[in-house]
Amino acid sequence: MKDRLPEHIEPLRLARSQRLLHGRLPLSRMPRLASSLEVNEEDAGEIDVDLKFDVDVTGIAWMEGHLTGTLTLCCQRCMQQLFMPIDATFKLAMVESESEIEQLGEQYEPLLLEDDSLVSVVELVEDELLLTLPIVPKHDTEECNAGEEIVEQVVVEVKPESKKNPFAALADLKSK
Repeated sequence: MKDRLPEHIEPLRLARSQRLLHGRLPLSRMPRLASSLEVNEEDAGEIDVDLKFDVDVTGIAWMEGHLTGTLTLCCQRCMQQLFMPIDATFKLAMVESESEIEQLGEQYEPLLLEDDSLVSVVELVEDELLLTLPIVPKHDTEECNAGEEIVEQVVVEVKPESKKNPFAALADLKSK
């Protein structure tokens, strides 16, 4: 198994030759994803990538990807690190025009190829990882430390203060 993936690929050519690509990509090379991570770039880790290319019986060139690894996010309940395991699969059909997208079956998501038909592997993987992120990352309730903090806050907020008569201000006005 090869650890290094090419920078750019020609997915149509790879599909026609039924190629497989395996490797690892450092998360530090994905700037859009980095803003969602809870660690600095050096500690972001890597993602394992498997890409399979082929052409189906109807002549549609496709790519199937499998991504595995762990992302470090920030739990929005307790504001602590959240380790999110990634095990994502995607299947893309390579299309060269908008009209081809409408003819795809539901088993494919479209990958619209530009004129040069080269695709950045890092950007492709980053797009798929961004799609796996939860809208609001948070630990499971049992694992989250926020529950204890919330109880403490409620107790503090519920403590009775010295009661003031709401009509005291009227009494002051009456005496003037």
